[in-house]
Amino acid sequence: MKRKIAVLANGWNNISITQALKGIRSVTDELNIDIFLFLSYAAYGRSKVRNIGEDSIFDLPDFKDFDGVITFSNMLNSEETPRRIADKLIKEKICAVSVGMPYKGLNFVGINNSDGMYELVEHLVQKHHIKNPAFLAGTRDHPDSIERLETTKKVLALNGVELKEENIRYTDWEYLTSIKYAIELWQSGNRPDAYICANDHNAIGACIGLNNIGVSVPDDVIVTGFDKISHAETFYPSITTVYQDYEKIGYIAAWQLVEQIEGTSKEDHVVVSSKFVMGESCGCKKTSEADEVRHDFCVNAYKKEMENILFQTAEADMTTSVFNCSSYDEFQKNLINFYSTHQSIGGGEFYFVIDENAQKAFKDALFPLKTEYAEKMNCLVAVKDGKAESKGEFTRKELIPNYKKEDKPSVYTFTSMHYDDKIFGYIVTSNALECIKDRTLNHYMLQVNFNLEQYRNNSRLDEMNRALRDISNTDQLTGLNNRFGMEVNAVPLLENAHKNNRRCAIIFADINRMKYINDNFGHLQGDLAIRTVAAKVLELMPKGWVAIRYGGDEFIAVGECTDENDVMAYEESLTKELENEVEGMQLAYPLTISTGHILSDPKSSQNLIDYIHQADSVMYEHKQETYKKGL
Repeated sequence: MKRKIAVLANGWNNISITQALKGIRSVTDELNIDIFLFLSYAAYGRSKVRNIGEDSIFDLPDFKDFDGVITFSNMLNSEETPRRIADKLIKEKICAVSVGMPYKGLNFVGINNSDGMYELVEHLVQKHHIKNPAFLAGTRDHPDSIERLETTKKVLALNGVELKEENIRYTDWEYLTSIKYAIELWQSGNRPDAYICANDHNAIGACIGLNNIGVSVPDDVIVTGFDKISHAETFYPSITTVYQDYEKIGYIAAWQLVEQIEGTSKEDHVVVSSKFVMGESCGCKKTSEADEVRHDFCVNAYKKEMENILFQTAEADMTTSVFNCSSYDEFQKNLINFYSTHQSIGGGEFYFVIDENAQKAFKDALFPLKTEYAEKMNCLVAVKDGKAESKGEFTRKELIPNYKKEDKPSVYTFTSMHYDDKIFGYIVTSNALECIKDRTLNHYMLQVNFNLEQYRNNSRLDEMNRALRDISNTDQLTGLNNRFGMEVNAVPLLENAHKNNRRCAIIFADINRMKYINDNFGHLQGDLAIRTVAAKVLELMPKGWVAIRYGGDEFIAVGECTDENDVMAYEESLTKELENEVEGMQLAYPLTISTGHILSDPKSSQNLIDYIHQADSVMYEHKQETYKKGL
């Protein structure tokens, strides 16, 4: 039976992951194993909620459905995410390999950052005699950044050179931050004679920042990096750096996993060395030698520019022809029409999958998006063998509708469709490796996610405008919010409270024996009863709360709550004050209410409707008790 493995990685490490996949495939292709690549574009410089949405792709699969998992833990731009994944793999006893970060219970392939960094720093001291280096680090807690910084300090100290604390800057791996700190250090009055950077992006940012203020690398100052990304070779000057052989790492990880699967695993902890690579940015590599790589880059530059223009044109077509609508049926129709005439990303198999909750939200603008994947999915468009069609509903467990293990091994790449931490679905493509490498896939997903949120906003505006033509947000009989008013006022109240980690109380009140009042005393008396209760709900309600007439004789009160005793006191006061009011009115019928409440949980994904249903259930239990007592 054909096998399949899951690979978890971050797309910002585009060169490393494509190299690693080459190594993995040298094993899996021989054994006819399919690869399901789950790719996040979470980044340290992005907002937390957006990164949650990106990393949600790792929660999509059930790892028990795979023969094994390779997780590139050191790439995931988070401390919590790889730990959470590792814990899950260990708990579920999945055959798995962690790359870059060791976890007890998982096989491990590591990279010895120290070897290459030691050579690089020793070269700077002994060859270039640096005396006042600066270090542009990544984040304070990332193990790669820590190891590279500590190795630098160690080698400098062994050679009698101090790395001063004021010369260390943490960039969070951000390009613009690297530019800022490079300039700031140079203009500090204590100019560094070398910038040792935690990765090549930091190094290139430093070179650009220094060039902006007229400083020449390497004539005025040395700059070095780490990772040997493709731009490190084609940049001018080419970056002196450290090479990590990710193709070898991928190969070893794949064999480790296969041996685990087959029960023949012998080695569970392998560390691959890194190597110092000389470039122009320290002044040691000749320009004529570096120009060989730049020559090939320049030859292909025009072709790449034209491809980007065509790709951007296709993105613009997608925006205008697919998402510029507010009807779900029109949106689905436009999507199929678009992919029938335009090539999908990567040009291979392609699946545009919306989950059940997002589908409901697209059809009904008042239905809230969720932060977790639903169990049912809907493939709005599938492209295979050049044909675009809808595949309809399938289960989340399947991941790909009508997935068949072909004779030829494939790599399927999964990326999340989301807005912040709210889930839309995901996209799958079978031929995305070049698109990962040149970051086309990243640009594509940014555009798709933006378009989906704009489409949803269009839908919400359209629905609101239709509603405003027919109703206002106020119930005419009682003056309370109606259901539309609830959406406008109560839903944001709950969401804002939860964003600030505060609870809300949701109180459900219902008039007892309302049918008896209408049937025996007429609807005018029924309206009087409703107005009387509504007035008390509003009069006694805490400041800042929202009151809603939810149905004929049903009322909701929603507001922030720090003490449940206050909620119970409000319910008791409402019941007692209504009793006093009714006594003075001398009505011909009894007018009482039953109430129930629930407190929200800021950490829960439940929405206001969910809490209303729960409060209704509590109220119903109280009503039944009242009826048993004959009240």
